[in-house]
Amino acid sequence: MIYIYMYADNPQTFMNSFHSASRNVFLTSSIGVAIYGFANTFKIGISVNIIKIISIITFMFSLMLGVNTLMGFKRYYDILEQDKDNLPNYVDLEIWRNYLYITSIYIGILCAIVIVALLRLFNRISLV
Repeated sequence: MIYIYMYADNPQTFMNSFHSASRNVFLTSSIGVAIYGFANTFKIGISVNIIKIISIITFMFSLMLGVNTLMGFKRYYDILEQDKDNLPNYVDLEIWRNYLYITSIYIGILCAIVIVALLRLFNRISLV
């Protein structure tokens, strides 16, 4: 008896979900940048600090969302890689791996932004 394993789920649907989640990470971090820049329009120091804290929280949310997206995609990618023979023809795992790299680089940049924003906030608070 020959068993043929067919995917009950569509890998392309998972890829579309990954793109959607990645877009949410990019948009959320953009909102963090806008909020951070908006903080400089206030004249009262405590208001600036509060808005910058909100911005950093937004960055951290974006970072956690990105890490979660990356981990889920990596897990699914590993499952697909183990079963290459049963993949649909349109699934190109080399391109999918590139998306892992691109998202990892963006998450690294986002980490650097969070660290720099926190250091600047701590320096600002200690000067006041």
